[in-house]
Amino acid sequence: MTPAQRRKRIANFNKKGKKRSVFRLLALGAVALFVLYLALTTKYWSSQEKLSMAVASPDGGIVVSVLDPQNGEITNIMVPKNTQVEASRELGTWKIKSIWALGVNEKLGGRLLKDTVLKNFKFPVSVWADKGAFGFASGDTLGVLKAMFFPYDTNLRMGDRLRIGIFSLGLANSKRTDVDLTKSGYLKKTKLTDGEEGYVLSGKIPKDLLVVFSDPEISRLGLKVNIKDASADPSVAQEVAEVIEVMGAKVAAVTKEPKTSSDCRIWGSGFFAKDVARLLSCKLEKERPQGRFDLELEIGEGFAARF
Repeated sequence: MTPAQRRKRIANFNKKGKKRSVFRLLALGAVALFVLYLALTTKYWSSQEKLSMAVASPDGGIVVSVLDPQNGEITNIMVPKNTQVEASRELGTWKIKSIWALGVNEKLGGRLLKDTVLKNFKFPVSVWADKGAFGFASGDTLGVLKAMFFPYDTNLRMGDRLRIGIFSLGLANSKRTDVDLTKSGYLKKTKLTDGEEGYVLSGKIPKDLLVVFSDPEISRLGLKVNIKDASADPSVAQEVAEVIEVMGAKVAAVTKEPKTSSDCRIWGSGFFAKDVARLLSCKLEKERPQGRFDLELEIGEGFAARF
């Protein structure tokens, strides 16, 4: 090979190397942008309104954490593991400590925990998470960081986890309140169906807890709801009405409709309609609600079977 041929070959090799380097940089840039997109994308929390989460506790119970960005507070409601509840989807009577495993066995995951809390306690929880998210409630720095970045089962997106973590880390201990549900008057100690001592629900949700969950903006707007009951089970409409009123709205009417096998649909607009649709996993229609109502909710037999 002559010197000229050697120089030409080296020049061609350098050109190919530069092209490969540019391609690698572009690929890395695309991956970085995708990771940034995932980190910034949220599904459940915009850092503007209250968010309620049902999280499995390391001791076998659960904690319902309510994030309140307007007042800069987190309230953690502790539910003991030996609390007896009716599992959603007509899956029977269980202690709360067994609901997570039941959800896994039924291939429902943590959604069963969320829906069971919704059905029994009337707490409007839209987020569920395994005990890996308990750090958000505890507030210690290491625990929060683990909840932000470590893998665990949850319906939170990474963007949600980052926002919740930043919010939690920024709170002083005085802005973090733990509520023992056994001392709230909402639970009573008794002998359970399995013969062991434990807790069952007693009466309506206490006013002290209503304040924790109620959204002041919903109350200020005086939003009115009509529930169109096509489920043939009046108790389901009543339970749903209780959840909606805990959120701060007023259920102005429950209208009995011909029975249908459908799930649920919502007519409404704005953040409240989106929150209720997400909370109950209902289809949000484009049309406006009829009459004087701000939101209309239709529930059928399909919804009653899974509630």
